[in-house]
Amino acid sequence: MPVKKKDLYVAKSLKALNDLAALPAKMTNNPKILCNSAQKIQKEAELNESLGDEEKAYILYMKFFNVVTYARKSPDYKKQKDYYDSLIGQKNLLKSIDKAEELSANLKDRYELAEAEEVAKKLSPLEDKKDSVEAVVKKAEEEEKPKEEGKTTEKAEPSSESEGKISPVQLHCLLNEKDTSLVIMDVRPGAQFTESHLKHPSCISVPVEIIKPGTTVTYIEKALSDEAKDQWRKRGQVDHIILLDWNSTLSQVTIATPLRTLKDALFKYDSTVIVKSEPLILEGGYDQWLMYYPQLTTNASVTNPNQGGLVSTAPSLDFDYPDFDEDFSLTPKPKLPPEQAKPADIADPSGVNDTPKPAPPVSGGQVRPGIPSIDRSTKPKPSPTGNGVNPPRNASLNSLSETKSVSESKNNLMIEAERKEEERKRAEEAGRRKLEEEQRRKLEEEQQRNREAEEQEARRERLQKEIQELERLKMEQARDVAELMRKKKAIVEEKQTDTQTKSGDEERRKKELERLDEEEKKKRRKQEEMEQEKQRRLEEVERLRQERKRREEEEAERKALELARESARQEEERRKGELKRAEDEAKRLREEEEVREAKRKAETLAAQRMKEEEERREAERKRQEEEKRKEEEKSRQEKLAKKAEEERVERERAEQARREAEEKLRRLDFAESQPSKPRTIPSPNLPSGWEKRLDPNTRRYYYINHNKGTTQWEAPVNQTGQLSGQLSVTKLKDEPTTTKRGLTRSNSSPNIAKMMFDEEQAPKTRPTVDRAAKPQPRFDKPQPKPRKALNRELHPVYGNVGRALTGLRNLGNTCYMNSTIQCLNNTSPLATYFLTDMYLFDINRESQLGYYGEVADDFSVIIRALWSGQYKCITPRDFKYVVGKHNPDFAGTTQQDSHDFLTFLMDGLHEGLNRVKKRPEIPEQNNDKMEDGQAAELAWKHHQLCNESIIVELFQGQLKSTLMCLHCQKMSVNFQAFMFLTLPLPPSSRCSLGECLRLFLKEERLTGSSRWRCPRCKVDRDAVKKIDIWRLPRILLIGLNRFVYKGQWREKINSHVDFPTRNLDLNPYLEGPKSIKSSYRLYATSNHTGTLDGGHYTAYCRNPCTQKWYKYDDDHVSEMSESDVRSSSAYVLYYTSVEMLPPNFRQHF
Repeated sequence: MPVKKKDLYVAKSLKALNDLAALPAKMTNNPKILCNSAQKIQKEAELNESLGDEEKAYILYMKFFNVVTYARKSPDYKKQKDYYDSLIGQKNLLKSIDKAEELSANLKDRYELAEAEEVAKKLSPLEDKKDSVEAVVKKAEEEEKPKEEGKTTEKAEPSSESEGKISPVQLHCLLNEKDTSLVIMDVRPGAQFTESHLKHPSCISVPVEIIKPGTTVTYIEKALSDEAKDQWRKRGQVDHIILLDWNSTLSQVTIATPLRTLKDALFKYDSTVIVKSEPLILEGGYDQWLMYYPQLTTNASVTNPNQGGLVSTAPSLDFDYPDFDEDFSLTPKPKLPPEQAKPADIADPSGVNDTPKPAPPVSGGQVRPGIPSIDRSTKPKPSPTGNGVNPPRNASLNSLSETKSVSESKNNLMIEAERKEEERKRAEEAGRRKLEEEQRRKLEEEQQRNREAEEQEARRERLQKEIQELERLKMEQARDVAELMRKKKAIVEEKQTDTQTKSGDEERRKKELERLDEEEKKKRRKQEEMEQEKQRRLEEVERLRQERKRREEEEAERKALELARESARQEEERRKGELKRAEDEAKRLREEEEVREAKRKAETLAAQRMKEEEERREAERKRQEEEKRKEEEKSRQEKLAKKAEEERVERERAEQARREAEEKLRRLDFAESQPSKPRTIPSPNLPSGWEKRLDPNTRRYYYINHNKGTTQWEAPVNQTGQLSGQLSVTKLKDEPTTTKRGLTRSNSSPNIAKMMFDEEQAPKTRPTVDRAAKPQPRFDKPQPKPRKALNRELHPVYGNVGRALTGLRNLGNTCYMNSTIQCLNNTSPLATYFLTDMYLFDINRESQLGYYGEVADDFSVIIRALWSGQYKCITPRDFKYVVGKHNPDFAGTTQQDSHDFLTFLMDGLHEGLNRVKKRPEIPEQNNDKMEDGQAAELAWKHHQLCNESIIVELFQGQLKSTLMCLHCQKMSVNFQAFMFLTLPLPPSSRCSLGECLRLFLKEERLTGSSRWRCPRCKVDRDAVKKIDIWRLPRILLIGLNRFVYKGQWREKINSHVDFPTRNLDLNPYLEGPKSIKSSYRLYATSNHTGTLDGGHYTAYCRNPCTQKWYKYDDDHVSEMSESDVRSSSAYVLYYTSVEMLPPNFRQHF
């Protein structure tokens, strides 16, 4: 069944179709891609031809031919011509050419017929039109008259036949037609489209940013939004495509403009979708649509950014106020002739009156139409005609004059009737002004008539020329009409003939079809017979060829057989001769082989014996080496055990000494804390059994007689008659009565001779020795290493403040250091360690990693000063100097990170106070076949063998790190110590500490450059890394990672982290053995406010003595509420699981 042909909708001529089939300027040179594209185009062309779309099929066939021609010019195509020809197929190319020629002939006839029908349709009104030249002239004069009078009239709608453009009125009509589909593409920038656009579902945004010269529809579609893509893909199904920008006009759509680029991409270079008609340009653009239909926009209060000035949106109130003394009756509006009436005043022939009418634009396009303007700066004046109502704008000049005369007479009568005697003088003045106005008006009317006469003459001349042009066009149209009428007559006659002979044609058509079928059958039978004959002849030729080939093969086989026989005979003779020679040679070789075999066996036996002897010696040597190695290993193990034992004994001694020192200090502190007792004052001058004491209440000395058990205030009297306790003066020699000059001997000097005599007369005592008791082993108690004698200037400001409430001066952006020191100062166990000088027993002044103990010494000075309670603030200049000496980053006055400073200080204190002076060699730990608990305990013991300090005891915990290969599932478990938990922050403005912990413990995928080298695969593999908390420290330091890198820039995250100040339970996050001491309490925070460029550090700490919270802001310390501790500036959090008691120490003066 023949397919019905589709109506013509793509173009109006073959030339336009050929233009659509042209290839774009830029194409690939890859012949394989071009051949594949050609095959797809050919399939699409065949599909459209089967659907009856001849125009689209012709375009695709021509495009197929153009692509093949372009591909054949490629150098790669010429190198492999046969291969690419096979991809295209010669038959396909010839078939496409034949189809294109057939379609070209059909389309040419259809285009000529359509053109004739269109011209006939246009000229059919001219055949019935009887207007004379005078009517045309009159109509032209009436159209020109309002323009000359300066009146605003509606713009004539552009002709519907204007190719390539459309007016706002026409577009509005299309939008109201239900059976017409269209897509409106707004080419303005995306931001302007979002602000205001045409209110219709078919309106989409194609931003000018994505329309570049030479772009394609594929690139544009990728850059469109998801909402716009749905309408974009319907461009081949809709009837019209409308393009617009702010001031789009067809004359300005030139090459390289966005509208022209988009139009060409849709209409010329789109090989996937053929649009039904050429895209139309909206004349005047979106600015003109705003003037005509502001109610059909999403926002009518926008301005055109391409105009020189702003568009006034205020109402234009350009009218006069009427005089309250005048009559308010309105002069009737003169009726306009039908040809002068506005289109808006004529009733809609369809009967639909609620359709919005376009508002006529004001000349210049700067002010919105239809809005009056008013001048408030001037007072209302009476109208020269005496009527406050403006005359209608579309009235002719004669009607205007008549209206003014009637209004003038009526106003004169009213003025005469209402004039009063007391207003005569004002009326005379008004009459004079009226006379002057009348004279001025007459003069203007005369000038206006002269101008109108000149313009009328020029108009007549112009119309005469137009009449001549119309005559010429009429003659040409008459000739065209005659030609078209002839064609029309021929078509009508052909149709009539077809109608008359339709019945006969049906019968003839049937017979013709039967005849054609019969002829087709005959041709098919004849063709089959020819094919059979051809096949028979081919078979005969093949049989003869096979027969000849068989004979040739038989002859060749016979000759080969004879040659083989002769060769076999000669070979047999040669073989027999060789066999005889071989037997002789074999016999000789057997004899030689037997001799060699005997010799080889003897040599093998000797070599085997030597080898066995060598193996025995080697085994003996290895055994001796193994025994020696075992002895060395045993000796080394014994040495290690002995060394470990010695270190254990040394540690026990140190611990014993520490306990004794602590006990001693405790006793001293206990003694100091007891009520004051009378102080005994030794006195060698008292008699035997007497004692001198100081009364603490009266601060007077009293004397005790232990012989009688009595006390007295007065000193006892000795044998010399003097009071005991008084100075006894004894002459060493006879002193002269006369006074001598010069030096005299002191009477207070002891009598050395007497003392020596008394010692000789004293009984001799001998020491007693208990021979039965064995000597006890002697342990040397560890002695503290005194600190270096340095002159440390703190420059304090004296003031009686509480303990640990002393501030620190800022030495130039050192708030990061002050904040960290105050947090550690309120760490009670650490402060006690330094205040009691216990650190002197552990300090390592030879450790380079511990900075030779200098950091620990100066830190202890700062701690003592802060806990003295005597200073309002001190200056840590010496401490900063020592820190900057060992780390130049902290030497200057630039702002640093408090977390970085805390890391440096804790490492320096740990290494400087490490009791392990020489670290032992720890073998590498293999945890593959060990339980996690066992492996963790062993790793912790290894860590303690190398690291033993107050920092480890208080601040260090243990993490479990697990790596798993995603290829072979190999797992590697490692345990390592930690001092800080640096938690990442989730991307939200507010989060909890629990969320940060879960994010820290989340699995991390290692890919790319971070891949793990799997020990089983022996190559880098993608892996999963998991961190778990195994052992918690007594004091937990948590750092919030607020400073992160985004690209090459570092930024601060100001998210508010909600962290508890009491009862922080970490058991849910603990992978190792659960601890009853996993509940932590916050006791200090280091805070950072501001940005990276300008920030400030403060500290919030809970004082161990008062258990109150204080804010430490450099040298200013103030009390604060616990509820204010949680803030978005918290940076480092200090938690403790032990109770923070006040340090028990004796103050040094």
